[in-house]
Amino acid sequence: MLSSDLTLKTAAGADVVYRLVSQDTTGTRRIDVASTLALPGLLSIKHSVSGKIPNVVDRHLIQLNKTLAGTLSPVVLNANFTLTVPRDVAVTAVSIHDIVSNMLDLLTDGTYTGTATTPTLDAILRGES
Repeated sequence: MLSSDLTLKTAAGADVVYRLVSQDTTGTRRIDVASTLALPGLLSIKHSVSGKIPNVVDRHLIQLNKTLAGTLSPVVLNANFTLTVPRDVAVTAVSIHDIVSNMLDLLTDGTYTGTATTPTLDAILRGES
């Protein structure tokens, strides 16, 4: 299980702490501790399984929502990342980590030089959140 508080960085390098507020059989929901109930920042991690043998797939959804004070009413900025992993011997940990690294490299304009093999990614792939 991931820790109940997850600390993520903003584009400016500031910490945002997301605290666990609910958990069920499909995943978890966290709130930015610096946000308000009227304008929350939310992080959800959900897991699901679909298909029938031999076409079973595991889906892992990471969703970030930030409610902002709009001109007339609140607006929600949303980002989703879904990783769909077929349960097939052709899918390896290396291929999963490579595709996540490709996505991160795309989002960082080719400046991503780390590795997507992290304890957090591995926990999410195990269905933990």
